Amino acid sequence: MKSLDHSKKNQGFTLVEALVSIAIFSVLFGFTAVGASQVSKRLFIGPSDAYLENILTTASRRARDGVEGGDWGVYLPYDEVTRNLSEVIVFQGASYATRNSSLDQSFAFSDKIDLISVDFSGSSPVTGNDHEVVFTRYSGQTSMYGSVDLEVFGVPRSVTISEQGFVTREL
Repeated sequence: MKSLDHSKKNQGFTLVEALVSIAIFSVLFGFTAVGASQVSKRLFIGPSDAYLENILTTASRRARDGVEGGDWGVYLPYDEVTRNLSEVIVFQGASYATRNSSLDQSFAFSDKIDLISVDFSGSSPVTGNDHEVVFTRYSGQTSMYGSVDLEVFGVPRSVTISEQGFVTREL
């Protein structure tokens, strides 16, 4: 009769070992997913206000340089109720209504960005209907200075325009 060789153990996993392994992998995956989400938010937040700053600066520089011999501006066609903005338009002219539409340049804007407030009233009282800012040819100055307050994934950001037409963002 053959003797049984007890030196070889079962080579599979027990149910408890499998459950513990699954739990450990689930926790690790959860931490990784949360970390990746936070990184993607940070990558999106920084560029959003910088993007608006760059668009406004483009119009200011075009005015200072006298491009096409006129004033340049930026129009924000946001919805007054939802404050949703899908695009930003750089235009040439003294106002959006009287612009040279053949020179319009449209920039797409993310729906993940909420406009909290837009105030281009300068020294005048806020009217609540601030959709455009115009920079004067050669000087770049504007009477429509003020700020745009944004919120990206719950993080507030602000882009400010000075009376001299300089655009900055506040972190």
